[in-house]
Amino acid sequence: MAKRSTIIGDITRRTTIYRVFPRNRFFELFDEKKNALVWPTMWEDPFENFILRSPVRTAAGETGEFAFHDDVYGQCWTLKKRSDAMWRIYSPQTDAVRVRTTVGRLIDSLCAANKGVINDSCFIGKVDYPPDFKLKEFARSVFRDGLTAEAVARSLLKKRDAFEHEAEVRLIYFEGQNKKHDGGVYKYALDPHAAFDQFMIDPRMSYEKFCKFKDEIVARTRIDEARIKRSLLYKPPEGFVVEIP
Repeated sequence: MAKRSTIIGDITRRTTIYRVFPRNRFFELFDEKKNALVWPTMWEDPFENFILRSPVRTAAGETGEFAFHDDVYGQCWTLKKRSDAMWRIYSPQTDAVRVRTTVGRLIDSLCAANKGVINDSCFIGKVDYPPDFKLKEFARSVFRDGLTAEAVARSLLKKRDAFEHEAEVRLIYFEGQNKKHDGGVYKYALDPHAAFDQFMIDPRMSYEKFCKFKDEIVARTRIDEARIKRSLLYKPPEGFVVEIP
C-alpha cells in the first residue's frame, strides 16, 4: 500500500459516509472504474485551502509561499444520511445518485491503487467547523511541529462554521512524485461495485422516472437492483392523524 494512511478526527474505519454524484459523473465512475480527487483550490468556498494559499514567514523572518499546491488532492463526503441541502446543491437536475461506503473501504481503495508508490500519503478525516477567530488561530499553529504531510492534511480539515450543516469527511492524497495531472484532477483505479454498497436516487424524481432511471443504471452498470433505492426524504408519514379536541 501507500507509504502512509491515516484516519483523522472522530471517525473510525466502520463510519458510514455518503457522496452525491451527478448523473454524468456517476456513469463515468462505472465506465472508467476510476475515482477522481481534485486540487482543493477548485473547491467553491474562497476560504477553502486558505492556509496553503497564504504567504508564509519563517522563524528567521524569511517570507515565501508553499510550493506543493499541485501535489495535494481531495474529495468531499458527508456523514449526513438525510439532507435536503445536499440534494439541492449537488443534484441541480434532480437526477443524481448518492452512493454509500465506509471510511475504511474508501481510504483502502486509495491506498491500494498507490501500492509501491514512494513518498505519498493517504488521509481521510472529519472536518471541523470553528468560528473564524479559531480558524485563524489554528492556521498560525498547524505547522508548528514541522511541514509534514499530516499537517497539510489537517489544514484541509477546517472550514468556517457557516458550513457546519455539511458534516464533511474528506479523502486527501498527498502525491509525492511531483507529477502533474491534467486539469488538477487525480484519478485512481477503483471498483465501484466493491467500494459502494448502496445507491440512492434523488427524492425529487417522480416514481415513473425513478423506475426508468433504475433500469438504465442496472443495464449500464450491472448493479444488483436491490441495492438501488429511491430516497423517501419528502414522503409524508403514513397514517398520521392530528388529534384535536
